[in-house]
Amino acid sequence: MSGLDKDRDILMITSIIFSKDRALQLDLTLKSIKQNFPQSNNLMVIYTVSEEHAKSYELLASEHEGVTFYKQTTSLFLDISKAVDESQEYVCFFTDDDIVYSKVTLNKENLCNLFKSGAACLSLRLGLNTNMRDYGDGILREDPFPRIESMDPFLVWNRTSIPVGGYWSYPLSVDGHIFEKRTIQLFCKELAVLDKHYSYQGVRREKYCWQQTPNEFESKLQRFWFDLPPIMGAFKASSVVNSPNNRVQESTLNRHGDVYSLDQNTLLEKYTNGHRIKLENLKINNIKCPHTEIDILKGLQ
Repeated sequence: MSGLDKDRDILMITSIIFSKDRALQLDLTLKSIKQNFPQSNNLMVIYTVSEEHAKSYELLASEHEGVTFYKQTTSLFLDISKAVDESQEYVCFFTDDDIVYSKVTLNKENLCNLFKSGAACLSLRLGLNTNMRDYGDGILREDPFPRIESMDPFLVWNRTSIPVGGYWSYPLSVDGHIFEKRTIQLFCKELAVLDKHYSYQGVRREKYCWQQTPNEFESKLQRFWFDLPPIMGAFKASSVVNSPNNRVQESTLNRHGDVYSLDQNTLLEKYTNGHRIKLENLKINNIKCPHTEIDILKGLQ
């Protein structure tokens, strides 16, 4: 086999991770991707920081050679569009409180066949184990579940066959969903253009402008829900969990810290004092919901 043929068989996935004021948590996210999602061989971080957190990100960047760090500008939507332009054949989004907690077994042929079959995305946060959802009141209830079919090694289903609003009908997530670059690239370019129209001569009109947060990006992505094919894919068991231990923005009041509440400034102190979270020390199992608080300090060293 020639070198060119070998290159054609290599799976090229770029992971774009959004981060703010969470160096310790981001360090865990990056390490978990490197350890359990090696098919993502290109990592980019788009970050914004408060003044007191700035040095921690400089340290973090020095500890993660090969990871590209982009400081967020006045238009996150444009930043994302540029990052996707620089990405490889496939793009996966993460936030800095995501953890790739188990091995992702994936090859180029399988992923290519999934998208050729008409899939909108491959979700790493879904699996037969994730059949519960918290609808904002702290109570886990059964999530509307579709009829599942097998497309070895994946599960596939028609997201339009179940009510809108559940995880299984929600392809445009930034928590561990893999997209074809050519598809997500068009969406990101359109959002970047639209975001520009919400400013006037470079000055944002607060009454009308989009918030420059990953939550807002995910929210605006939903305009393309009908532009995607109806099929979604996942493995039989999830490999990504979002651990909402804290909230670092006030524009979207995400539920957080119900079980293991962690202040980001306290975590900053631990990080600057040399502590790191070791993935192997975390016992992450029995995940029933893609958003499940993990006692991440149990992994602190």
